[in-house]
Amino acid sequence: MPIEIPECSLAELMRDPMIGLVMKSDGVDRGSLELLLERVSRKRERILTPAFPLRAQARAAVRCTC
Repeated sequence: MPIEIPECSLAELMRDPMIGLVMKSDGVDRGSLELLLERVSRKRERILTPAFPLRAQARAAVRCTC
């Protein structure tokens, strides 16, 4: 039984042979698309994850000592 597209991850879709053929016929460079998706993923992760949360807490604790 074929897998429905909404149930697939982007990685699974990129490995699908039929999608690969469509991308090739449309002139899509698979390597460039993979790099773009990795870049977007890293950027989203940075936006959603606070940078150095423990260091910020440590600085706040140092400032509070009197």
